[in-house]
Amino acid sequence: MERIGDFISGIRYRKETEVVTFQGKEITLENLSPVFTPEQEAANRRELEQQLYDVFQKYADKRRKEEAGA
Repeated sequence: MERIGDFISGIRYRKETEVVTFQGKEITLENLSPVFTPEQEAANRRELEQQLYDVFQKYADKRRKEEAGA
């Protein structure tokens, strides 16, 4: 079951609900996923890419220094 339109602090979420059995008991699992506009999605992607690049640069620089000293 999937429902779109739940709001939490002004952000729209897609809600997925699933009932599973665990140790003989039925448990309802709910997953909320934010629904972004294409512009928000692009901005989030750029931010993530920049963060990954920063981490890569940090370790690439560290490795270059280690190789130069070896």
